[in-house]
Amino acid sequence: MYLAGHPAREDEESLLPQLSPEESARTRRPSQLGISLPPFSPRAAFWQCLAFMRPSFLGKRSPVPDATEKPGALSRKPHSTEYLDGVRGVASLIVFILHWTHIPYPSVNSGWGYKDNTSFWLLPFVRIVYSGAAMVSVFFVVSGFVLSHRFVQRMHRHEHAELLSGLTSLTFRRAIRLFLPAFASSTMAFLCAYLDIVHVPKKVNGQPFKHGLSSYLEYLDMESNPWDWSTDFSGFYNPQLWSIAVEFRGSMVVFLMIVGLAKTRTAIRLAVETLLMAHCFGHKRWDVALFIAGMILAELEVLLQKPKNPSARRIVNVILGLAIVLGLFLCGYPRDHNTATPGYMWSKYVWPFTAYRRRFWLAVGAMLVVGPMAFLPSVQSIFLTRPARYLGRISFALYLVHGLGNRTIGKWLLNGCWDHIGKEGFWPYAISYIVSTTLYFPIIIWASDMFWRGVDVPSTNFAKWFEKKCAAPQSAR
Repeated sequence: MYLAGHPAREDEESLLPQLSPEESARTRRPSQLGISLPPFSPRAAFWQCLAFMRPSFLGKRSPVPDATEKPGALSRKPHSTEYLDGVRGVASLIVFILHWTHIPYPSVNSGWGYKDNTSFWLLPFVRIVYSGAAMVSVFFVVSGFVLSHRFVQRMHRHEHAELLSGLTSLTFRRAIRLFLPAFASSTMAFLCAYLDIVHVPKKVNGQPFKHGLSSYLEYLDMESNPWDWSTDFSGFYNPQLWSIAVEFRGSMVVFLMIVGLAKTRTAIRLAVETLLMAHCFGHKRWDVALFIAGMILAELEVLLQKPKNPSARRIVNVILGLAIVLGLFLCGYPRDHNTATPGYMWSKYVWPFTAYRRRFWLAVGAMLVVGPMAFLPSVQSIFLTRPARYLGRISFALYLVHGLGNRTIGKWLLNGCWDHIGKEGFWPYAISYIVSTTLYFPIIIWASDMFWRGVDVPSTNFAKWFEKKCAAPQSAR
């Protein structure tokens, strides 16, 4: 359900970019618009297939709206959360880079200086370009922010009826929007394994694995299981999709908090949210804590006004900038040997004292990175550029398809480069990686673009259609 006077996407899921009403209309099937279909023509179908394969940014009318340009009209001002599209897009790209890089270069999981490993790419801040685990934390903060932002605004305006109406619509569609594209991606992986395109391992996480329909159905059950409070699961077909059920669970927590706190005073609401976030962190529920942190950020963004005093504004901006720098440093917290890595050794002596410390400090880093952006237009502008916003559009699709792409096209390209260029020695190995990466990146972006238009967008339309079909008739007043 769209909100009058506001962009539709702002009420939607952080991981799930939406089309504008005009773009959505162009993607509907003719039968949905009351238009009779012409007789089937193989030639026309062939050309339609070729047209579909063309990347969206090469089309006559790009589906990526530009925040600064509008044909035939004056430039419009982006809405307050539009930059988060770009944040999500860049984060999804970083997750992909990690999953593509850590197999040929497992050393990226260790920090700079461990056992005299002084590679430039392992330096703090530099390693942010492949800090995929930190980007998952960024996803959760962004989700909590975007899912609650419009409802927080309505709380402040005491528009409780409109709040409930919008929340019920979003809650109803949430599972469809998350799981339907994820199931499609997993089905593609299953079919590739069935056709021997993907090598099927004998064991997964040390347990015997036998590929088949029962294993596939078991995987889908694990992928969509929000009742298990584990933040990961073992699986073969698309193991990186452990976060989908976590995303769904965190969303439901945010929706419940919105309902429960909608009529409370702002100070009470912030106090409850802060206590719950701390409680979650204390019980190692870093994922839920990040969703609540996003809700707190939405409260602060709506509540706080920028200081009118230029000197005060500069001081605040400096503090916020330093917070982002600290957040980026923590987002580079290495997976392996973190307490033996220069710059992060201190974490061995402060809480938490278990392996949970990595998730905790990555979560803190994500909050410090995303939080200040809400008050720094100069930083937001980086994520309002066309490339960043295009990545935002295809981000969910990129997250869903890159695992299968890495195991098929990516693997073939890397092995081919190793065969022809070589992998013995530093330079042949590095050149093979660079060449295969240069060839593979455009392919995976293209595949994500097609998956976005072919699966993600229709899932959005289906969720809206299904909601209308299931809605009770409005009673006459």
